[in-house]
Amino acid sequence: MRGRGPWARWGWLITTLALGAAVIASAWANFRSARRAADDLVKGEAHTLRDVVLATNRPWGEERRANFDSLVAAHRDGGLRYAAWVRTDGDVVWSGGQAAPAQFVVPPSTSDPVFVRLGSRVRAYFPPPHWGGKARPSHDRPDSPDRGTDRSPDRPPSADRSPAPDPAAAPERREPPTIVLEFEPVVAAEMLARAERSLFVAGMVAMVLMAAGIGFWRLSQHIEAGERRMEEQRRLTLLGEMSAVLAHEIRNPLASLKGHAQLLVERLGEGSGERRKADRIVDEATRLESLTSDLLDFARSGPMDLRPVDPVALLRASAAELPEALIQVDGDVPERWPLDERRFRQAVLVNLLRNAVQAAPQGPPPQARAALENGSLVFTIRDFGPGLPEGQEEQIFDPFFTTRTTGTGLGLPVARRIVEMHGGHLHATNAPGGGALFRIELPRREG
Repeated sequence: MRGRGPWARWGWLITTLALGAAVIASAWANFRSARRAADDLVKGEAHTLRDVVLATNRPWGEERRANFDSLVAAHRDGGLRYAAWVRTDGDVVWSGGQAAPAQFVVPPSTSDPVFVRLGSRVRAYFPPPHWGGKARPSHDRPDSPDRGTDRSPDRPPSADRSPAPDPAAAPERREPPTIVLEFEPVVAAEMLARAERSLFVAGMVAMVLMAAGIGFWRLSQHIEAGERRMEEQRRLTLLGEMSAVLAHEIRNPLASLKGHAQLLVERLGEGSGERRKADRIVDEATRLESLTSDLLDFARSGPMDLRPVDPVALLRASAAELPEALIQVDGDVPERWPLDERRFRQAVLVNLLRNAVQAAPQGPPPQARAALENGSLVFTIRDFGPGLPEGQEEQIFDPFFTTRTTGTGLGLPVARRIVEMHGGHLHATNAPGGGALFRIELPRREG
């Protein structure tokens, strides 16, 4: 994506995030489909087991508990754990297997089965079946006189403990009991487990994909920012070399011109037209000399002469070089800091303080402060002028950029360059109460 601009980076990021979202959405849709299929499979398995019970067992006749036990044993691999005939009052007529420790709550008569989750099991309540009008044997009817005797072959085990049936309750007990089945939906559980694993894997893949997209996007930003810094450094290096050559070529002839002009001023009389012209030559030569000094400072990249310096004393000494301004200096730094005192004072502090004074010559005096913040030495210089032009907070550090008619546009670039050679940063913003705020941050240098 090098050289393709921000649109390529944003397109890559949006595409990656869209792919990750599509993977998650597809996996979620598959999971929901698998869950619906598992529910259908559970219902189908329950109906199949119900049909088996109806085909082999009825709540009356010759079957005994052993029939239910053998039925549960025959279908154990398919998940069946318990089967029973249960009356509406919860009384178990016949059963086989081991029921879950939960009370039987037979739902009201309905045409649809009711399913209840009991841990890993599913309990299904099926409505009483219709037997096609076949009469029940008289000895098993609730109102049969033989139902309470030991000779009844189809008497439930609880019949011996039951009192004589109440004729008023006979119509309710003549209704066939409800089929209750408990089974573990093995196939459905495996299907749902596979769907959950697929959803988890898809989620992880999507997260990795989106994280990789964001990571590559941030990496491309860092690479592009590094390339911009390298290009800017290369441009500044070339500009510095050119400035050094020009400054050296101009400085010697300029010194000769200025010297002869000063001698001419001394010989001319006060108030004459020739004297005013000679003074003008001296002033312009002085201005050009200042420009060549700024060019040399901008081009100079020699080693730093770092020595322990008192930051507050250095700030006060810098403010003292501008005696015409009453600069408010404050600070409390309890330790000395390694600085190139001469270059930092002249190229950074004095330069920024002079700009602050010139920004508001008739306003309140500038404020300067030195302090320690989070282990770094911080200088702040604030003026009360009109502030920085909107959107030009960084442009003012470009070489030869200036908003003044008499400025060279090299003071701030030189100041930032010296600060960066100390391993720090120089930033400019507009203060909340008006005016410009310059902030210098110098982290502690190891070793």
